[in-house]
Amino acid sequence: MTDASTLTDSPDTKTAPSQMERLKLYLAALPESAKRLLATEIERGRLHGNEIPGGDLILSVLQPDIRSLPGKAESRASDTSRLLFRSVEPFAIDERLDPKIKGRVTRDSLANIWTWLSRDLVPAETKALEAKLQSAQTAEEPDIAQREVMVFIKTIRPAIDKAIEDGVQTEIGRKRLWSRLGDEHVLDDLKDVLRIWSEASNVAQVVNKTPNTIKNLADEGLANARALFDPIASGRPELLPILLALFQNRLVHRAQLARLAAAAVDSDDAIKIIAHPYRAAIDLVICDIERAAIRAGAALKAGKTDKVVAAVKEFHDSVRTLRTDVNMSGDGPWQKRVAKCRTELARLLTAEIEPIPGTMRRLLRSRQRDDFAVEPITEDVVLEIEARLDILTVARNCAAEIALNEVTLRVFTEIQGYLDPTLTKLLDSIRAAPDVDRSLKISQIEAAIRFSARIFGASYAQLLQKAADVAIRSDKAAVR
Repeated sequence: MTDASTLTDSPDTKTAPSQMERLKLYLAALPESAKRLLATEIERGRLHGNEIPGGDLILSVLQPDIRSLPGKAESRASDTSRLLFRSVEPFAIDERLDPKIKGRVTRDSLANIWTWLSRDLVPAETKALEAKLQSAQTAEEPDIAQREVMVFIKTIRPAIDKAIEDGVQTEIGRKRLWSRLGDEHVLDDLKDVLRIWSEASNVAQVVNKTPNTIKNLADEGLANARALFDPIASGRPELLPILLALFQNRLVHRAQLARLAAAAVDSDDAIKIIAHPYRAAIDLVICDIERAAIRAGAALKAGKTDKVVAAVKEFHDSVRTLRTDVNMSGDGPWQKRVAKCRTELARLLTAEIEPIPGTMRRLLRSRQRDDFAVEPITEDVVLEIEARLDILTVARNCAAEIALNEVTLRVFTEIQGYLDPTLTKLLDSIRAAPDVDRSLKISQIEAAIRFSARIFGASYAQLLQKAADVAIRSDKAAVR
């Protein structure tokens, strides 16, 4: 029998690397950027109170390597700014809106504010904060890090207030402050950040009395929300935008926030609501509408069809919910903002869907005798048209809120009237197609069937596929 000492002393055991050695080898082989990113994520998680399994072991291996890497100071500054604006994160949005919406802070503005603080206003204090947070991070004390951030905010607040007060007194001072921050929009965001820093905990206490997820803001839920928010609307209306912004994050259907405004005024008249503190609720809903339109445009440019579809649906649902709860007829500022978004989104979608019939005709047309040989339709081309058909479908379903009824109906009807007879001709022609045309016609049939699935439905496309299989098989038999 082999004893334990024999196993321990075996040559294989001596030469096999331990788990620690394998980990060191793996981490050593990582690119420098990956090492820095991994260490930063582990450290950030600890600062936020999230312990990463095996974090100590990984950091013990990484830290000797990353101490000498360039960019460590920038990494510390980035971590510091993240902790500094941690309370602002629930209110941050990626899109820059004009006019500025109270209760929402553009994420790019946070970077500008941090640069202004660390470069112009309180450079010594920000460097000291970075050092303290680094020490707290090394000591694995997230509570200390959070306390240091709170002390820092309290310390620099008078300097920020004075800079704003001095800056806005004269036109020259105002322009100088705008140039240092970036522009007027960043200054407005800074004012919201200051309010959030001062009141975030109080606002969170109020909002935390509501359910974490609200599927339908109505009846008892609506009454409870008003019981919580009405005293603030009457006593401290300047806090209502950030309170409603935090509350909106709990709504499954975010546009239902408009119901609070209509209920508080006891009217769906936009003119009455705009004169009430609860107008902030409508501003936040329109903010979401504008953001959806911006995301749809960005996704169209990037060619991300799934994001286009999601953004258009969100736009449609938000506008419909808003119009259900608030009378949006007339020519007020809210109506103009929604109309502007609707017009721009309609323009972008029209440019995508109007060329579809012409593109489809060019792809599926029969090759003439004097034409040069044509290659089969590629998968990329088919996928591009399918993506446009998906956009056509969502635009057609949401046409009522995007002013696209006429365009979508015309394009959809034109495609329907073209696809069915064209596919029939293709199926007939494949039986007598010469060898030079056969691969092209098969690719045209397959493409037409896939397009038909988008237009007529999957069931009809399955029937077409069966007919195509029969036609192609009969063509092969005729060739033999």
